[in-house]
Amino acid sequence: MFQIQNADDVLITPLERFRKEQIGAAKEVKKKFDKEAEKYYSTLERHLNLSSKKKEAYLQEADTQIDKERQLFYDASLEYVFKIQEVQEKKKFEFVEPLLAFLQGLFTFYHEGYELAHEFEPYKQQLQFNLQNTRNNFVSTKQEVEKLMNRIRSADQDYKPPGQWTMEGFLYVQEKRPLGCTWTRHYCTYDKGSKTFTMSNTENKSAGKQ
Repeated sequence: MFQIQNADDVLITPLERFRKEQIGAAKEVKKKFDKEAEKYYSTLERHLNLSSKKKEAYLQEADTQIDKERQLFYDASLEYVFKIQEVQEKKKFEFVEPLLAFLQGLFTFYHEGYELAHEFEPYKQQLQFNLQNTRNNFVSTKQEVEKLMNRIRSADQDYKPPGQWTMEGFLYVQEKRPLGCTWTRHYCTYDKGSKTFTMSNTENKSAGKQ
């Protein structure tokens, strides 16, 4: 009965602590990510309709603001992905270790469970070995992810390989048709230096349309 009563300290409390400390921290990082994403998207939306006739100083200030918000968004994204990876790896041993400790306590406390504990011993040893490997892998993987995150953060954001566009991607444009409307995919490129924007229709039926 003592081990059953003690289950709260041995089993429930560690799991509850994991939920509060790890999953709770992940939720806070997600809030930060959502906040920075909303600020970044709002900044992009505000500057979509900027006229090229605006003064150069005003346009440069707008570019600076967008770059700043984009960097904050990238940092929040990296932290969010890092935290998700950390929680996913930690739960592999943070959930199993309390259960193993609880079962081991039961087998030790009950003398009549000696034979069951004896049968469980090889599995327990293998599980302990696997847990230690998993914990070691978590530490090494975390270090590698931190190194990668720092490399990404320290990379020159303004560096672009020769010939690469400042921005490129697909844009879906709604077109009216006699029987309704349809979405047409376009491939768009933008060169900041020459302030050149191109848009090409990528649909097969009108691939030649520029």
